[in-house]
Amino acid sequence: MTGVLAEQAGMPWPDHTAGSGAGRAVGAAGPKGQAIAHAALQLFLRDGYERTSVDAIAAEAGVSKRTIYNRYGDKENLFRSVLHDTFTTMMGTLRRIADAHISDVTQVTDVERDLTAFVREAVFTLTMAPDRIALIRLILTEAPYFPALLRRERPQETMHAILTRIVAQLAKTGSLAITDPGEAAEHLSALTFGQANSRSMYGAVELSDAEVERIVTGGVQVFLRAYRPAG
Repeated sequence: MTGVLAEQAGMPWPDHTAGSGAGRAVGAAGPKGQAIAHAALQLFLRDGYERTSVDAIAAEAGVSKRTIYNRYGDKENLFRSVLHDTFTTMMGTLRRIADAHISDVTQVTDVERDLTAFVREAVFTLTMAPDRIALIRLILTEAPYFPALLRRERPQETMHAILTRIVAQLAKTGSLAITDPGEAAEHLSALTFGQANSRSMYGAVELSDAEVERIVTGGVQVFLRAYRPAG
């Protein structure tokens, strides 16, 4: 994903509400639901959508096909639901990373240090994570066959929303000179998360820790040159 947080790497957010089936009445609730969601994600990542059968998911999860259909309606709805839930989990991780570094902007005395620390951990934890890279590749492959994946309806909390909130809060304290927090968030993402995705070709090329560090520190420095208050 992609940023990253798929959406920030030019990737959409899966919309599990627009399925062709009857919708999920239960979904991933409970141990069986969690087993189905985990099995489905692993098989979709490994084999792709078309080559993954409901029979294979059921066998991997240790449940019956009927249980899967009762919970999700059909394979397409399961696919969209699993992607949506996985990105939601990623956003929870990103939010916790942000809170760890910039939870109270009134305590930020060195905006470059704290912003770099936040972006660095987010890039290493999410953008360069093998599972997230595999997920982005899966969406890139399957999106043309699932128009709903390109819908602009997104979960309430997205990477862009989290970054926008951070830069808006920093602007309120005078640490940044920003009139459009949403646009500034896009610039920060493009200079850091987007660069990591581009340089690694979404994980196809392994980046060294030193290269990732250079991308992060350089991206934050360029961002601050554009948005530091005059003087």
